[in-house]
Amino acid sequence: MLDDDFRSYLAMFYMKATSGAADEKKDWKISGKKRQFLFEFPSLQASRTFRDGMAGLTGIAPDRFTISERHLKVYDEGAEPWPAPHKDRAASEISIGLPVRIPQGSTACVFPTLQFGANQEERAVFLTDRDHPGAEHVYRNEEAVMLHEEFGDVIAFLGSSIFHERVRPAGAAILYIKVNGTGRDPLGENIFAAEVA
Repeated sequence: MLDDDFRSYLAMFYMKATSGAADEKKDWKISGKKRQFLFEFPSLQASRTFRDGMAGLTGIAPDRFTISERHLKVYDEGAEPWPAPHKDRAASEISIGLPVRIPQGSTACVFPTLQFGANQEERAVFLTDRDHPGAEHVYRNEEAVMLHEEFGDVIAFLGSSIFHERVRPAGAAILYIKVNGTGRDPLGENIFAAEVA
């Protein structure tokens, strides 16, 4: 659970994003699905506190903790309710999600046993009917685990190894900070670059 100060900051950052006062990553906008905003921590100390806490959770040594992505994702009101699950790019070994706004019925869904294994690509890969016949019914499968997270929660999973997706995402806003312990930073968003050994 996040502390009250960080929760308040997340709510404020969301307001800045939706009012146009935050840095929107227009190249990463997915039309009809979501907008993405580059997240800035409230202070260097706050970022280090986050890193040290997440290092303890993930097992990544603090001096190797690399942020490969730090985006607030704001989902469109018309977003597809049951989109195709995906695995994150190779550099996003662990995806850390901090919900900011979760409409009723919206949740992250993970598939821990569905074609588990690391994505080696520097782009996300999506589950297709060709690779997994009956993919349109994948959310009805017992392999689908709905997380039912709420504002203030922290979720973390192996983003590049586990198929996952947000279901009923319309109107949701989630900060995703994706990390690894190998120094990979394809988007140039690692604020600890000067500190990583």
